[in-house]
Amino acid sequence: MKSSNQTGVIITGVLAGAFLGGIFAWMASKREGEGEQAAAAALGTSDYFQLGISVLTLARQFGAMLNKG
Repeated sequence: MKSSNQTGVIITGVLAGAFLGGIFAWMASKREGEGEQAAAAALGTSDYFQLGISVLTLARQFGAMLNKG
């Protein structure tokens, strides 16, 4: 893989990750009432653990897809 091609892939991945992170932050901060608790504060330890496992599973599946080719 050429260095310039690799740089383009990395930049694309960074931009896609930032976009996805922004969407998640927007979803977490979206609340109607003023007195309601923030969505992220309402999550428990097990919710964060489950989310972490899901992200690692997604990364493993993506790696497996890349190794097929």
